[in-house]
Amino acid sequence: MRRLVLIVIAGVLVTTYLPDSRAWLADMLRPLWAPVVRWNAEQEMAQVGRDVVGHEVQMGRLPDRRNWIEWLDWRYPVDDLKLDAWGSTYQLRVWADSVAIVSWGPDRIRNTEDDFQVSTPRERRRRR
Repeated sequence: MRRLVLIVIAGVLVTTYLPDSRAWLADMLRPLWAPVVRWNAEQEMAQVGRDVVGHEVQMGRLPDRRNWIEWLDWRYPVDDLKLDAWGSTYQLRVWADSVAIVSWGPDRIRNTEDDFQVSTPRERRRRR
């Protein structure tokens, strides 16, 4: 534990006094922080998915996908749950049994390898 603390302190000192080392240090730490960033994004996406399903339960319908951005603005006045960790707006996919919140990932480009989604089951409606 002491070594880790010393390494962190040394990293802070080096990046403070040698600004050119910031990019180098960021590249070295990327494998450590990338999974943490993705995990945090997945937790946020799960919350948005629960909120979408909750909206359907309360209102009797899902948020309109054509007005998805407006729904996000209404539901989350602050950007904390509207945007993924890389600054892209979350997207919505809908199936009969679930909804998915989609992130375009670090490259912010649709339909690439780093895209991911978190699905939330929808409550089944009973026919009367």
